[in-house]
Amino acid sequence: MTVEDSLHELETASYFGVLRYPRSYTNLLYVFLTFPIGLTFFIYAWVCLPLFVGLSVFVIVLPILYLFLWSLPRLVLVIGYLTEFFVGLPVPIKDDIPKEIVGSFFTKALNALKDKRIGKSLVYSMFLALPYGTFVFSIMTFLLSLSGALIAMPIVFLVHWTQGISDVALDWLIANISSGGTIAIMIVGGLLGIVLIPVVLQVSNKLAIFHARMVQKALVR
Repeated sequence: MTVEDSLHELETASYFGVLRYPRSYTNLLYVFLTFPIGLTFFIYAWVCLPLFVGLSVFVIVLPILYLFLWSLPRLVLVIGYLTEFFVGLPVPIKDDIPKEIVGSFFTKALNALKDKRIGKSLVYSMFLALPYGTFVFSIMTFLLSLSGALIAMPIVFLVHWTQGISDVALDWLIANISSGGTIAIMIVGGLLGIVLIPVVLQVSNKLAIFHARMVQKALVR
């Protein structure tokens, strides 16, 4: 079984079972890192590749273009080690990690360009990293905000009610719904927010594992 085919322990975790895994919380942090990582790779690839290709008519730029392409799998490998630390999915076996090619500069450049990992890393950097990071950041921000807002509902209501602080939404709620109904809504909202916490962790686990597998595949020959 290859590394990318191995099953992650959190892929079989129960709904509330994710709460007891420390990896669930490191995955939550990891998915928020996918946005700055994706932005960095996107800028690096889209600035350097067109620039160096456009200037490749000058022979002196060719080594720089080669170094740019050579650097891509190495940078993705760094992300691979991050996924191993946060998500728990190891990087590919050592035989698949980019190695130094023996020979003259042109021999190295020619053989390096035959490496599929360069093409995979280029596609990841230019077309996958930023869109995926943006999507993940949007989804997780929404879910965390929703869960946090629902949990805070009864607390905010209690503070406003006991301190006599005026609020348009709460004043309307109190004026149009009985006290018992308002309290029930606040309790249900708070409970829904708590129930959403495993949902947030389940989603972040799936997104983190998917991204980790995408990085793994970019590092395999």
